Amino acid sequence: MVLLIDAYNLILSYAYAYNVSEDDIQANMEQLRKNDWFQQYVRCEPYRQLLISDKDVRLRIGKLNNKRLAKNPHKESYQHIVAKALQKKIIVSDA
Repeated sequence: MVLLIDAYNLILSYAYAYNVSEDDIQANMEQLRKNDWFQQYVRCEPYRQLLISDKDVRLRIGKLNNKRLAKNPHKESYQHIVAKALQKKIIVSDA
């Protein structure tokens, strides 16, 4: 029983560790805007709407590591993460 309670507490603490504020999202968006590939998403209307208003896409962007993103905003893995989040939402909306 104690093991079950410990596991539950671990899961809860992990969920709260990723609390993302609007400030985190905005800061990461500013860093990502330095990239040409992100600018292309901003110019394309369906992606633009997702970046502006979709909670899940914005949350995923906010979860990016702020310090690493500030050091190297051009890293390819960020493009992959953002593209995957956007494509997932586009596929869901088309279905």
